[in-house]
Amino acid sequence: MGSSTEHRAALAALGLNTKPRSRHDLARLVARCHPASQPWSAVQTAAYRRVWEELESGCEADVPVAA
Repeated sequence: MGSSTEHRAALAALGLNTKPRSRHDLARLVARCHPASQPWSAVQTAAYRRVWEELESGCEADVPVAA
């Protein structure tokens, strides 16, 4: 499975159609689709990590995330 294919699969697992612009957008979009009151599956957790790491290695790697 190629990197692009893995990325699309990760987005789909999170209920997203496009890559978020930032890690903040990722968190906001996922929170809207996945209520905190419901546990995530291992697939969803891995997908979130995959997208987060891709965003982290991109243009905002040096930008701290506000708590």
